[in-house]
Amino acid sequence: MPIFTEAELTQICLNMLQSVGVLETEAEIVTKSMIDANLVGHDSHGIIHLPKYIQGIMDASIRLDAKVEIDQESPSTAVLNGNWGLGPVIAKYAMELAVQKAEQTDISSVAVRNCNEVGRLGGYGLVATDQKMISIISVNDHGSGQCVVPDGGIEAKLSTNPIVYAIPIAGQEPIILDMSTSVVASGKIRIKKNRGESVPKGWIVDSKGNSTTNVDDFYGPPPGALLPLGGIASHKGFGLSLIVDILSGALGGGGCSREEASRLGNGFFAIIIKVDSFTAFSAFSQEVKRLIKYVKSTQRSSGVEEVYIPGERGFRERDQRCRKGIVIEEETWITIQATAKDCQVQL
Repeated sequence: MPIFTEAELTQICLNMLQSVGVLETEAEIVTKSMIDANLVGHDSHGIIHLPKYIQGIMDASIRLDAKVEIDQESPSTAVLNGNWGLGPVIAKYAMELAVQKAEQTDISSVAVRNCNEVGRLGGYGLVATDQKMISIISVNDHGSGQCVVPDGGIEAKLSTNPIVYAIPIAGQEPIILDMSTSVVASGKIRIKKNRGESVPKGWIVDSKGNSTTNVDDFYGPPPGALLPLGGIASHKGFGLSLIVDILSGALGGGGCSREEASRLGNGFFAIIIKVDSFTAFSAFSQEVKRLIKYVKSTQRSSGVEEVYIPGERGFRERDQRCRKGIVIEEETWITIQATAKDCQVQL
């Protein structure tokens, strides 16, 4: 499998996106979203999405002339219409607006509809933590993208419905809890397929609801589905998924999971909390650091070298990949090469 530096992958993405008409500033936002995902080990949301972005632009499902409109607004809230522009561009705009509002009103919330796929959700949490603010972010698939069974069901009725909690800490990396409410994100199944690997037991079921480790059973035909997060307590993951679907789809007007949803996209929802409005940021950080130290002091299970705080593995993986390079699956690279040829871009 080929290995690239961050700079090499960045240039590839920029060249290909700009070749199909993406403005330089917007190409940089989309590229950063993908490459940052690869760097922290979320390959399912990284450069594997580049061909999909290019295809969306070419078939006009992604509108390069789209402008984000504010349909409804108060000092602390906003409902945005992304008009089907580039997802990462829309999501970054929404987060920056939410942070601006929280600076003035202490807590803010922004909902977005008509937004194409935003990529890795955790990256947007940094928009808030960089300003010493907490963020809670969720997305659904605009009513479409149903690939997760409800607890007790065998038919996919929900999307993976991820949620992020991002907590700033003075002098160190933030806590980033970035998780799907299904066992894993659907993109991780694609990574397994591209690598020719089976999935662990407990990730997916086939079309009849039987547990399977064969990725082809997920894609079908007929397609199988992902399981909700939680294993024997999957009712909890299902419950979280339902709430994410409501917050991300019903508040912003993009809609929740349903039959015959018009198109795949992301309903995006964010809550921003200004820490200084509750307590001094230094005192907050001191308490969070104390908690982390206390949790990490636990006696560890056999074979466990360290207890990791959410996001910690990703930041360490980023440091390692910055030094050693980013491995891209052969199947992903072949697809990117074919897309580059269509764009008349020399790799």
